[in-house]
Amino acid sequence: MWYLCVFYHRLLDYRRPEVQSLAELFGGPGAGAAVEWRMPENHHEDSPFHLVRLPGGERVAAQTANRSLLVKGIYELWGQGATYDELEEAIRAYPDERKLPYLTPESSFKIVVDSFGKAVSFEEQNAIIKRFTYIPFEGRVNLKKPDHKFFVLETDDYGPQNGLPPVAQKTVFFGRLVGAADRHVVPTYELKSRKYIGPTAMDCEMAFLMANQGLARPGKLVYDPFVGTGSILVAAAHFGAMTMILI
Repeated sequence: MWYLCVFYHRLLDYRRPEVQSLAELFGGPGAGAAVEWRMPENHHEDSPFHLVRLPGGERVAAQTANRSLLVKGIYELWGQGATYDELEEAIRAYPDERKLPYLTPESSFKIVVDSFGKAVSFEEQNAIIKRFTYIPFEGRVNLKKPDHKFFVLETDDYGPQNGLPPVAQKTVFFGRLVGAADRHVVPTYELKSRKYIGPTAMDCEMAFLMANQGLARPGKLVYDPFVGTGSILVAAAHFGAMTMILI
């Protein structure tokens, strides 16, 4: 299955490599090399919106997204279009056997509107959400802890700004959230939040990216002969690896 992978718009050269490393970590040897990528129509590779196929399916997709620093979310894509009418047509055509398990009376849900390249007011978000009455949700809305989160992701036809080449056509995506980055580690472990010795340090986010690309996990040893303020070792230890320094 192809998933929609939405990245944070930062550290662009590290985004796909981090996903492939985590696919290797959770999918086993060779899984990272087996990851496939393609771009949505009219999107440049620096766009935050990518399509990805991961070996191991939804389990690996969720684990990869949840541990990542740069994946804003991985979604089961129910449809996309240049307009909301096209999006509706795509969602209606998406197989019922994929949709119905998440629309049952026993499950709660929430719809979130997100965008890139434009701001969407609260009133506009409500109006957008009301467009999706054709999806036969039978469960109750739960804004705090829903069983399933659905996202409307909109990228506008902005010009050459946001550090990107222009996108030729507006695109609207709709999908079920599979997993999302947990970025609380950055404020938790940045230097101002912990004790350290030394005048310089590696950026906390970069240290965690290196730990991810190094496949840090329980049972692994991470040795840093030039430890500095310990940023890499702290990140590796957070993920359960044994760490060692030279004294």
